[in-house]
Amino acid sequence: MALKDIKGAFILLVSALITAFLYNYFSPFGIAIFGRWDESKGVVTAISKTDPVNTSIEIYDPEAVNLIVKNKKRIILDVRPREVYDQGHLPHALSFPLMDFDDDVANILGSINRNSAILVYCSSAECTDSHTFAGRLKNLRYTDVKVFSGGFRQWQEKGYKIEKNGE
Repeated sequence: MALKDIKGAFILLVSALITAFLYNYFSPFGIAIFGRWDESKGVVTAISKTDPVNTSIEIYDPEAVNLIVKNKKRIILDVRPREVYDQGHLPHALSFPLMDFDDDVANILGSINRNSAILVYCSSAECTDSHTFAGRLKNLRYTDVKVFSGGFRQWQEKGYKIEKNGE
């Protein structure tokens, strides 16, 4: 009797997996199982197959970002949660957490000109929040938005200067 139950459970599990993968494959909103998973080039994306990450706005080179920061060539937006931002962030970065975007949109529109050069970053190459935030800025007609694809982790690994709140 137990062998029959195990066999039935196995068949049920296999059927569920096949159904799930078929649904995902044929759904226009399915997750891209085989996609861009190259961490060296930026965002690892498992988002909808129909919503690709815009890699043309990415800056991969941390030295280029370091020069942007030193020369204050762009407004820098940290889209990580405020508690994480407070523990350390790129110099001169402003905190605009992605999860608070809807609440902060009036503040963004009121304090940042739509033609300003903006650099957005989040935690790392695996984090898609910076791309989501940049896309929302583009939808609000911001014209010059770039994403630091390596994010705070790469910045920290390179040993560049980090600011903390209160310093």
